[in-house]
Order: sequence, then C-alpha cells, then structure tokens
Amino acid sequence: MSALRVLSLLLLIALSAGSALADGIIIPIQPDPMPGPPPRLGEFYSVKYHRVSVDIHDQAAVTTVDQAFVNETDRNLEVQYIFPLPRGAAVSRFSLIVDGKEMPGRLLPKDEARAIYENIVRRHRDPALLEYLDNGMFQTNVFPLPPRGEREVILTYTELLSPDGDLVEYRYPLNTEKFSRKVLEEVRVDFTLRSGSPLKNVYSPTHEVRLNWDGETRVAGHWSDEGIKPEQDFRLFWTLSDDRVGATLFSYRPDPEEDGYFLLLASPRMDAQAQAPIPKDVVLVLDVSGSMQGEKLEQAKAAAQFVVNHLNRDDRFNLISYNSTVDPLWDEMRPCSDLARRDARTGINRLQAGGSTDIHGALTAALRQLPDEGRPSYLLFLTDGQPTAGITRPEGILWEVKEANRTGARLFAFGVGFDVNTLLLDRLGSDHSGLADYVPPGEDIEAKVSSFYSKVQNPALTDPQLDFADLRVRDAYPRELPDLFYGQTLILAGRYRDAGPRTVTLTGKTASETLRQAYTLDFARRTGSEDLAFVARLWAQRKIGWLIEEVRLHGSSKELVDEIVQLSTRYGIMTPYTSFLADENTPLAHGGGDRLRALGEVEAAAPMSTGAGGVSQSMESQRMKAAGVAPQAVQYRDLEGRVQKVEKVKIIGAKTFYLKQGEWIDAQYRPDMKTTEIRPFSDAWFDLAQADPEQAQYLSFAPDRPIVVVIGGRAYRLAPEKG
Repeated sequence: MSALRVLSLLLLIALSAGSALADGIIIPIQPDPMPGPPPRLGEFYSVKYHRVSVDIHDQAAVTTVDQAFVNETDRNLEVQYIFPLPRGAAVSRFSLIVDGKEMPGRLLPKDEARAIYENIVRRHRDPALLEYLDNGMFQTNVFPLPPRGEREVILTYTELLSPDGDLVEYRYPLNTEKFSRKVLEEVRVDFTLRSGSPLKNVYSPTHEVRLNWDGETRVAGHWSDEGIKPEQDFRLFWTLSDDRVGATLFSYRPDPEEDGYFLLLASPRMDAQAQAPIPKDVVLVLDVSGSMQGEKLEQAKAAAQFVVNHLNRDDRFNLISYNSTVDPLWDEMRPCSDLARRDARTGINRLQAGGSTDIHGALTAALRQLPDEGRPSYLLFLTDGQPTAGITRPEGILWEVKEANRTGARLFAFGVGFDVNTLLLDRLGSDHSGLADYVPPGEDIEAKVSSFYSKVQNPALTDPQLDFADLRVRDAYPRELPDLFYGQTLILAGRYRDAGPRTVTLTGKTASETLRQAYTLDFARRTGSEDLAFVARLWAQRKIGWLIEEVRLHGSSKELVDEIVQLSTRYGIMTPYTSFLADENTPLAHGGGDRLRALGEVEAAAPMSTGAGGVSQSMESQRMKAAGVAPQAVQYRDLEGRVQKVEKVKIIGAKTFYLKQGEWIDAQYRPDMKTTEIRPFSDAWFDLAQADPEQAQYLSFAPDRPIVVVIGGRAYRLAPEKG
C-alpha cells in the first residue's frame, strides 16, 4: 500500500461500489548499485503537489491529474511511469504529458502486469504494489528525473462508471502515507457532476466536500488540504432518483451471525418547483452583556445582519437582545418585509454592550414570541457568559425553558469564548431538537453563525419520521431526526437485525402537504467485500459521541464506559478517556483494567462544565455525534482543545492495528489464536495476497515492523527481513 500510494495521488477512479482501483507510480530503472538491501521506492522521490479534476457526465468520467515528482537523490534517475488499472474498469483514452511533452504508453493485460508488479516488489523489497497484483497496467517509456529536480506529470483518462442499481460511485486513491518522503504542499480534488436524471445524496464518506448545486442535475464539489500525506482514497457516491426525497442505503454485514450496520441518506429534490422552502419563524437572541464589549459584539452584530439578510420572504422573525434586562426589537413576530428588514438592521447597529446576563429571561421571552400555528420555529441563541441575572441555577433554567417551549421550537445555542456553561448549553440544544456549538477565542462569531444559518435557511421537510416496519433496527444516530433542508443530506447510521428487501417509509411536513414516501431498500444478509467498512466505523464514531455526551450530561456508569472502551478499541476511535489504549505497554482486551482506567479518566474530567476543558469536551462529542465521514486519521481533541494525532494506532481498510511491544497487532487478534508465521516476499506471502486481493493491504502497510493480522479467522505473523 505504499508504492501505489505514491501516485496514489495520481489517477484513479472507482467505477462501481466494490471495485478496487489503483494509482500511478514512477519506478526508477537500474539505479546505481548500493551496498545492503535495495532502497524502497519511497526513498527515491517525493510528491510536491497533487491536483485532480474530474468531469462526470452521466456515467462517463474524465479525470485529469496534475502532479509534480521530486528526485530526492543527487543522481540522475531514469524512471518509468505505470498506472495500475482498476479491476473490471472500462478505461480508455490515456494521455500522459511529462513537462509538456506527450509520452507514449501501452496497456498491459492482467497476467503480464502481474509479473511486472511482482518483480518490482521482490526487487525493491517494497510491498507497495502488492495489492495490485490482480490488476492490469498502463505503462510508459523511460524518462529522466534530474538530481534534486522535479517533473510535472499530467495524466488524463476516461472511464465508464458502472451503476449498482441507481447508485453510482467514483473513486480515486489519495493514500501516499507510505510512499512520498515528504508531506505534499497541496492536495485537491475538484469535480463536476452532470446527469440527465435528478441527482440525490451526493455524498463522500471519506472527505468533507463542499457542494455547489446548480439545479437538480448539476453539482460541483471541492476538497483540498495542505501539508499532509493523505491516508484514505477519495470516494464519491450519488443516486439517480425522481423521488421528492431521495433515499440511499449502504448496508455492511461482514458476519451474518451479528447485527449488520447501515447508513441511510436522504435529500430533497433541488429543482425550482420543489425548492419552495417551508415558511418558518426565527428568533435571534443576542447577548449584549458587558463581556461582549468590542470585537465580539461587532462580530455578533454582523452575524445577526447576515441572518436578517438571508431570511425568506414568507418567514417571520424577531430580534431579542439581552443583558440584565431583556429587550425585544418588537412585541411580536414580524413578517419578513423590506421595511421589517430595514428596521432590524437599524436596531442591530444600535446595540451596545453592558450589564450582566439573564439567560432565563431571554430564552423564555423568545419562546413566548412564537405562535403555535404549526410553522417550524428556530431559536438562535448566543451567549459569552454564564447566567448572572434572573434565574441562574442551570436546572431551573432548563425546566423553565422546557415549560415555555410549547411550539416545539428547535433551539441552537452558540457559546462564545470559554466562560460559558457548556453543560447548560448542551442540554438546551439536546432537549429542544437542536444542538450547541462553540466559538473559541480567536474564531469569528459571524463565520460560525452565518455558516450554520446557511444550512438551515431553506427547510424542505420538517418533523421527519422513518418507519422501518418489521425490520428490527437499534442504536440509530441521531436519536431524533432533524429537519431536512434543501442542499443538505440527512445521515442516519445504525444497526439492523433482519435482512433482505424491506419497505422503509419517510413522513414529514412540506410547505403544502404531509409527505409520505416509501422506499424498497435491500439490507444485506452478508457482505463479502470490505468496500463498505466505512459504514461500521462511521456508526461507531457517532455512537461514541452520543455516549460521551450521556456521560457529560447525566453522569458516568460502568455500562457506558464499557461501551466507549469496546468501541474505541475495535474501531480505533480515540477519545481523551481512551487515549491510553495507544500506549505500547497497554495490552489489548485488558477487560476490567481498561474499564477502570477509562472510568477514572471520565470521573476526573466530568466536572468540567466551563473553561477550555468544558468547551473542548462538548465540541468533541458534538463533532462525533454529527460525523458525516468515516475517520481517516486517528486523532482526538484533548481536554485543552488541542488536536492530538495518535501514531501508534492505524486504521487500515476495515481493520484497526495497535503498536504493541514493537509489533502492529490486529484489534481482532487474541493471544489464544494459533499464529502462522509467514516470511514477507515469500511465495506463501504472495499466495496469501493473491488469494484475496482485499487482504493485501494488511500485509504491506508496515514494511519495517512485524504485523500480526487476522484473516478468515486465522492469525498470521509477518516479520520483516533481518539485515
């Protein structure tokens, strides 16, 4: 998984769910002889940048890759470029340009390509290309790479994507972790997706893409990062559907004796006729206490202006500012006319900071503004401090607010800075079908609030409910479905007991009617491929986030902590309470010892309701609860709010490996398993990889350390060569 990772960034595509792809790579030809073992491919060069542009029209995808390779040696390198073809892919029209000169190339069949792959692996003692032994190949002539110099390689290719029913997938490998000697200055993927049929549920389980819709048949997307070594292939799914609200199901069940995992996506049509948003009521509640003086108040006012400017014509709204007193702009909600907007802008500009903080009075006054007329209502609440006026006891505030919320308003709380009561704000969000978010010092209040409001500006379906009929479903997150908005996708992750085609019904309120949409979805009895393993990991991440929030809001218990430890161990999802699992001296499956240690960590941190620690805890649980992509790197936010990367835990495909006593150990391994020793680069090693190409990635990710891996219920130990 390294050699191919180098150009991992170089092109690839995934045609259909379950197909394995490859990327391009440069291979040094006859390097100068050196004493000792031959250098691995990743020791010769690095990748400077990797830019991918994809144009997908219906099922035809044209991918263009712009990549720079840097010679990391002091000698001239004659190199050859190869591109492993995706298995079963209908790929054509390769065009390769090196520093502006078009290079010839040829397509090799699988058998001939396999011999070349195996020869490279054996020669360099580098397992990089191991998992591509079952693929064909595009191969170029030799070209030079000057000492310490670089070459720009541009590759364009066309492929035909194969739909699986109404679901289509595109894949591109971005994992250069074990190939490029240095981090990449820039990695980016831009795509345009066009279709003759309405597009639904455009979704990447691997990367947080930004989408820009143009009607219902065209969408552009973007993802980028800097200074990284990508650790996961880029994958993109979409559904072709004429349904008012389209639904997509991913089900993953590696063991038919255990409950399966499912990921259900739902998104509304984006056509002009269906895009009439539901009229809503919005109350913006702004803290103008003395601590908001200066830049914080100016940013809060700009956020309020953004909300006012982006209200829909049929909406109603009001603005309530508060400190030690509560000051509504108007005595009742106003229709969103031009005059009302103008008056609101003037009122916002006049706001000044001073006084203390009456959170109870502000929230109950806002809720009393909302008439019970069946319209969805949203309360946006901002504060930078703890309650210091009116009712100040959190339990009293929570009870009073719940009593006042007769209309079922969704409450979204924004805590500014560290001097906020995160337990109070989290409960306000969770108790009222909303959420809490935080703006740490140095972040922009306007950016945070305006980004949130842009997502909820246009409701498409309110009070949604899913009926799974006779399908037994458990542990589904989120616990309560949020409203569905135009341009957004509802993501529900859970476990299921039964299997086969099932009718799932979605109901909810639109602008003009009650929608009832039935779907026939197939829940797998068993999935032989690991291609959808991200479903289980995403579910685990969401459940851990929910468990942590339960611990924070309601106290710890052995049962809750046990679940956190078990999920963290199995899926490699670290938290401040389970980071000790990454310690080389902590054995896996330590049972009660792990639980007691985690329980101690939880109880030591549980009282943190304010300060950097409280904000960090809340942001981490909220992030995990709302996760839309499976975790790529193993990292977590510590109690000081700092992101901690864990190098001694690796997520590889469907497995999690821990570095213990110098060996990478599969989380599924148990000491009582009989272990078979296999020497890397031996015939048995190649046979194991070729028997199931999906398992090859587990034999190659750590060429310098022993690997203990469980495949098909059997344990194998791979130790690197000595000397």
